[in-house]
Amino acid sequence: MSFAKDNRRRFVAGRRRFVLPPLAASPMMRVLVLALAGAVLAAWALLRHYTRELPPVRVPVTPSTAPTYDPDAGEMPVPEITPWDGG
Repeated sequence: MSFAKDNRRRFVAGRRRFVLPPLAASPMMRVLVLALAGAVLAAWALLRHYTRELPPVRVPVTPSTAPTYDPDAGEMPVPEITPWDGG
């Protein structure tokens, strides 16, 4: 069988136009670039957090008197939450 020992390459790839140098394509360089970007962005976030002026805090206004109910309008009072002891 002649096809069993055919060691020719079926496809000869052309040369790539842009080839990175071996140091720039190494995984260690990618990790270093990612770590450097993370450190720069963390420093920027901390600087922005401590130098930015925050807007005033909105505080809800609590009523000075307890709300009442109107029995003429068909409203009912809120039941007590404490349990009834029977007498």
